[in-house]
Amino acid sequence: MPEMTALGRMLRKKRLASFTLIELLTVMAIIIILASLMLFAGSGVIQKAKRSRASSEIQALATALEGYKTDNGIYPPSDGTLLGTNTPYSSLDGTSTAYLTNSQLLYQALSGQTNYNDTHAAGVKAYMSFKITQVGNYNAAAGTTGSGSSYVRDPWGYSYGYSTGTIVGTTTNCPYNGSGFFDLWSTGSVLQAQVSTTPSLTNAWLSNWQ
Repeated sequence: MPEMTALGRMLRKKRLASFTLIELLTVMAIIIILASLMLFAGSGVIQKAKRSRASSEIQALATALEGYKTDNGIYPPSDGTLLGTNTPYSSLDGTSTAYLTNSQLLYQALSGQTNYNDTHAAGVKAYMSFKITQVGNYNAAAGTTGSGSSYVRDPWGYSYGYSTGTIVGTTTNCPYNGSGFFDLWSTGSVLQAQVSTTPSLTNAWLSNWQ
């Protein structure tokens, strides 16, 4: 066999050192799988953190509501639209007018002001200090977010649910917490369209009655 030339030896070494197409595709597939696993794990961590924050906020809101009741004798009134006898909780979600309107009432009662950027009125007591990340803005007249009164929003950006038996001088049990005085909850990332097909998703809500 004739002796391999220097050029031939160099080309053979280059071929041996190169990746085949199959090897490259295999490496790319492994990288994609690992990246997907990391994204999935990261999403789970984020959701867990949001749920933890929502639970803490519900506890803080409930404490503020007790402070309000101590001074005023009643909890901040709601408008009655979220009472179980009128509108079942699961038929609406945190984007609905009913949720937003009652969350506005909650914000106004506990903050002592209508909008987050308003100057606090003299002599009006605030029962809770809100961060900008906890507050949304809703224009009830236009039916859109923005240019209206502030409301309390959960970590997913939706309105917290608030309902109490204190409505226009009447006393009615709250729908879920039958013997309680107020209901306060977050639907989390679960929206009405999902609940309508899978009612058990309401078990993922976070609330003061759990």
